Amino acid sequence: MMYAKLALRNVRRTARDYLIYVVTLVLSVGMFYGFFSLVSPYYNATLPVPIHLDVLKKMMRIAVPLVGLFVVFLMSYVNSYMLRRKQKEFAIETIIGMEQKTVAFLFFLETSVMGAAAILLGVLLGMLLSQIISVIVVQSFGENYHLHLSLFPDTFLGTVIFFGAIVLLLGIKNLFAVRKLKIIQMLQNSQKGVENIPLTRQVGKWVVVCTAVSTVILGMMAALSCLVLHYPAALFRVLFLTFLAAGFLVSAVFFFLAGRKKRDGSGPLMALTIFGAAEGIALLVLSPLFDSLVRQRIAIQAYLTMPPVFALLLLVFSLIAFFSNLTWWLSKMIRKPSARYYRNLFWLGQIKSRMGTSSKTMGVISCVLTAALVLFSYLPVLALRIQSYQLALSVYDVQVGTMYRAEESLLPTGTLDYDAITDYLEQGGYFVTGKAQGELYFLENEDIGSGQKKIPFLAVSLSDYNELRALSGLEPAVLPDDTFGVSWNREAVETEMQEIDRNIRQIQVNGIVLNKAQDADFQDSIGINLFTSRTKAVYVLPDAAISDLRIATTFYSANTDKPLTYEFAKQFEENMGTYQRELGNFPPESAFIRLNTLQSNEGISNMLLLSLIGTYAALVLLVSSFTMLSVQQLTDAIEQKHRFDIIRKLGVERKECQKTARRQMYFWFGLPVLTAIVGSIGVFSYLLWSNYNEIIAYVLPSQIGIILTLSYISFIIVFGCYFVSTYYLFQRNIEKH
Repeated sequence: MMYAKLALRNVRRTARDYLIYVVTLVLSVGMFYGFFSLVSPYYNATLPVPIHLDVLKKMMRIAVPLVGLFVVFLMSYVNSYMLRRKQKEFAIETIIGMEQKTVAFLFFLETSVMGAAAILLGVLLGMLLSQIISVIVVQSFGENYHLHLSLFPDTFLGTVIFFGAIVLLLGIKNLFAVRKLKIIQMLQNSQKGVENIPLTRQVGKWVVVCTAVSTVILGMMAALSCLVLHYPAALFRVLFLTFLAAGFLVSAVFFFLAGRKKRDGSGPLMALTIFGAAEGIALLVLSPLFDSLVRQRIAIQAYLTMPPVFALLLLVFSLIAFFSNLTWWLSKMIRKPSARYYRNLFWLGQIKSRMGTSSKTMGVISCVLTAALVLFSYLPVLALRIQSYQLALSVYDVQVGTMYRAEESLLPTGTLDYDAITDYLEQGGYFVTGKAQGELYFLENEDIGSGQKKIPFLAVSLSDYNELRALSGLEPAVLPDDTFGVSWNREAVETEMQEIDRNIRQIQVNGIVLNKAQDADFQDSIGINLFTSRTKAVYVLPDAAISDLRIATTFYSANTDKPLTYEFAKQFEENMGTYQRELGNFPPESAFIRLNTLQSNEGISNMLLLSLIGTYAALVLLVSSFTMLSVQQLTDAIEQKHRFDIIRKLGVERKECQKTARRQMYFWFGLPVLTAIVGSIGVFSYLLWSNYNEIIAYVLPSQIGIILTLSYISFIIVFGCYFVSTYYLFQRNIEKH
């Protein structure tokens, strides 16, 4: 009882010292509970309408605990700070006569009490977060939802057990750690300073790895340059990358020579930073060139798979090297002797004293923050693209068809049983209000198996095409005699249409010459049936030209008087799929069934899955990164307290000390954050550029802008919370007597 009273008194007295510990645990628990509540069997009972979330629940059941394991590392990191923060207090308590096992037990009780309080607060936050997620989920299915707090027993129990075990295990670890410490160690650890680590030790291993990477790149580019001698544009790009790789290798040699001569190597490291970043960016920018060369079989597959990995390594190295060499950059910006130099002398000393041991951590944190921002921004865009893609391909209530197979032996020998599909729907109580059925054909036998090498290579009759247009509520297409048109899918861009229009003005079908009709490029929403072979376009031919052509695929599309229920759709998919495959008119594996009910549900589930998992992972990474930055600053406050005491005794005013502390905080927090923002914008731009046609066809620029705005606002809010709390504790630590 006495120990409990002492522990509670210590908690009340030093509660502010646990602020970062509590904030981190509350946020971690809240996120875990909020996202994990989706898999609870009690969750569906709180929804206003039945919603099928089987895929979402299955993946969330794996992803949430997996990402949650990262919290173990995070809490261990914060716990190490708390243990070091309290060691001077432990030493004093031991000196005045308290047994060391009693000191350890009291600390165990303190952390347990604070941990229990944080878990309960985190559950309350998680209940609120769960409702916010419910609003997003329900509104995604077009329903309204009213907020009301709900506590799910299984989720609550799982959360308490998971985080309670973490707090308990860390507490037991502290119990043994404190009992083993000697008094002199406690006093020394609380005042332990930092050592000045030379650059060769800081980044030497990274330089070795990246030197090996640059050597491989140099060899690959030398070999490739011999293969592209007749392609001047490609040759120039390859030679430019060769120059960057050679520049990196030369800089690495000078860096290690500087280390052998006991010089700091700042100049060569700056060159390595520049060449490494340029080489990494060049590898990413040249990825379309490598892809084209591999497709043309000029280069081997390694040129497609290895450059992104090499680029990532080089860019991460450049970031770490930049932070390692930061004091050199600052010394060049602020030269001595000058008034500016002497005004910043103490601040520069503070920065320089930490860069030797913190540069790698700062670089890693910047990379993690960049990854978090990319998850925050790009995954929702990708999720929206997937949902829009699913909806675009499922414009009709029912679509049944066959996929084009490259081998002649796998092509259809007959069509679908169209009447059986209509009868099944109407027997199930769904009247067919409109339908389109037909086939796609090869123009020539040589087209069989050509895949994407010849675009377009399939053809549809004008009457079948107009049935699809009528089903979509579009006016029928009109073609003059002896002409043809081209139907494009949504991902085709204007330049591709213009290229085909220039190169293919005339075709020959069954000995009949057809000319390209004026304004006969159609790009309308007509489902998936015309583009199953991954082509971007098909010919639209007069009905008379279709006779005697070889069938490539067969299709059926229909709308019903009311949406299919989820249960009927699943039953239709199974029964009709089995029946059509057993007809023997086509290989069983080539048949497909797309039902609007199932595809809409799947599209929304995939969108929610990517968005929610991406958001959860991003939040965990943000909390982890900001916690590490915060703990690093609070550790510095312990180590640098005596320095601030000295300058105060020398006559520096309290406001000036606070100003110096603020500037130090701006630097340590602001630089990784600014680096992450710039880096994430660069990564997002690259991902958008490399997948532009696939994304912009389904996602509006305004939607991308809204997602980016919300992502960066959320990032700034989390950053602001950690910055303010860390600044408050930092000031308290350096001013504490």
